[in-house]
Amino acid sequence: MLRNKRFLILFALFVLSLVGISFYGGPVSYTFFWLCVSIPLILLLYIFLVIVSLRIYQKPEGRNMVCGSPSDFYITLQNEGFFSFSSLRIIFFSSFSTIMGLEDSVVYELPPHSSVTKKTQLVCRYRGQYEVGIKAVVVKDFLGVFSISWKLPETLNVIVAPAVVRISGSRAEAFFSDADRENAMQKTEADIPVRDYIAGDELRFIQWKASAAMQKLMVRERTGEEKSGIALILDPKRCGESTEEYLAPENSMIECVLALALYYMEKNIPVDVFYYEGRAQKCVVQNAEGFERLYTKMLSYSFREDAGLLALLTEPGSLASYRMLMFVGQEWTAECETVIGRENLGVIPCRVFLAGGRQTDLDDRERRIAFVPIDTDRPLREQL
Repeated sequence: MLRNKRFLILFALFVLSLVGISFYGGPVSYTFFWLCVSIPLILLLYIFLVIVSLRIYQKPEGRNMVCGSPSDFYITLQNEGFFSFSSLRIIFFSSFSTIMGLEDSVVYELPPHSSVTKKTQLVCRYRGQYEVGIKAVVVKDFLGVFSISWKLPETLNVIVAPAVVRISGSRAEAFFSDADRENAMQKTEADIPVRDYIAGDELRFIQWKASAAMQKLMVRERTGEEKSGIALILDPKRCGESTEEYLAPENSMIECVLALALYYMEKNIPVDVFYYEGRAQKCVVQNAEGFERLYTKMLSYSFREDAGLLALLTEPGSLASYRMLMFVGQEWTAECETVIGRENLGVIPCRVFLAGGRQTDLDDRERRIAFVPIDTDRPLREQL
C-alpha cells in the first residue's frame, strides 16, 4: 500500500472529523466522521473484489525454451466481475528473463466481463528451471487512494535449454595451436636414444644404465604417433547459495563446455568430457551423436554444493594420454591441480576457463597453463 496526496487528504479529513465530534458533536459532525471512515473501507473492499474477480492467463509457445532465443508469449487479463477495473498494472519477473514490448508502467482498465490479450515475446537469459512471466499485479482503487501489490499464488515455471554457441576466428584457433601439439608427451614408442630428464617425465621411462654412466637422470627418447583427444573437465561444485548468485556462472560454464566440444568435434578431434552425476562420468564426443548425448546430459545437469573435483578423479595418470587438458569452472585452486595431475602441468598444455572473470592474471607459461576469463554479462561467442 502506497501513500499519496489523495491518501493524505483523506487522512486529514478523518482527523478533522475527529476534531469535529470531539469538540462540537451533533449530527453533521458524526455524519462527516462516518463518511470519512466508510470511504477507505469501501475502497479497500473494491480492491479485494477486483483481486477476487481477476483472472490471469499466461502461456508460452512451449514449455522448453532455449537460452537467449525469443519465444512467443501470451498474456490475458480477464474481468469476471460485475463492475469495472479502474487501474491494473502487472509486474514481471525480470532477474532471469525479459518480456519484449511490455512495460511494468502500463495501466489496464477492464469493463465488466471483458478481457485483454497481449502477444509478446519472452527471452530467457540463463539455462535452468525458474519462474518467468507475471510476478504480481498492482491494483488501485477508483479514487486512486490505495494501491496494493498482489503476488500471484501460482507462477509460471519454464525449463530453459542451454544455447549452442559456435566459436570461430583467430582466438579459437589459438586454443589448439601447433605449438601446443608439440609437447614432451606426444610420443608413444620407445627408442634407444636418451636425453636429460625433464621435470614431468614419467619415472618408467628413466634409463637407469645410462643415468648411472652419465651421473644424472636420463630418459629414453620417444618417437611415434601423436596423442589424440582432449580432456574437458567440468567443475561440479555449486558456488553461491541463492539462484541470483549461481545461475549466471553455471549457465556460462555449460555453454562453454558445449561450445568447446562442438568446436573440436567439427575439427575431427575427439573430446572426452568429465563431469559428476552421483559419480564420475565421461561423455565421449566424436560425432554428432556424441554431441547430442552431451547436450542431453547438460540440459538437466545439476551442480552440487557438496560435490568436489576430487569426485572426478579417475585412475592415476589417466589424463596423461591426452594431448590437451581443459578445465571449466569458477576458481582455479590447488584441488584443481591435484585432479588434473601436477605431473601433467608443464608437459601437457592446459586451458582454464573461469566463469565470472575471476583470476585473470594467473597465466603460467612455464607450466603451459592459459587462463581464459568468461564474463557472465557478455555473450559467450564474443569471448571465445
